[in-house]
Amino acid sequence: MRTAFEEAISEVQAHVTRLGRIGFIPDAWLGDPVSATVQEHYNAAVMEAADGPYAALVAYEAELVRIRDSLQLMEDHYRRTEGDNAARWGRM
Repeated sequence: MRTAFEEAISEVQAHVTRLGRIGFIPDAWLGDPVSATVQEHYNAAVMEAADGPYAALVAYEAELVRIRDSLQLMEDHYRRTEGDNAARWGRM
């Protein structure tokens, strides 16, 4: 299961990184007031807004990492517990 999360994290990280580089509209493409307004609105609403799509993708990536780390902690705990149990039963 962790492997599936690792793969998902890698894929999402690639998209987040790429979007961070190319997701902004750098200039008003026609040099007119309308395209300048669209550029400003898009960058603010999509790329910079705390509740925008880019922020949601970044939060999704962070959640995948938290789940992966939680799975690792659970596995580590399970292995320690099972090791302790095996050691106890081996002494009996």
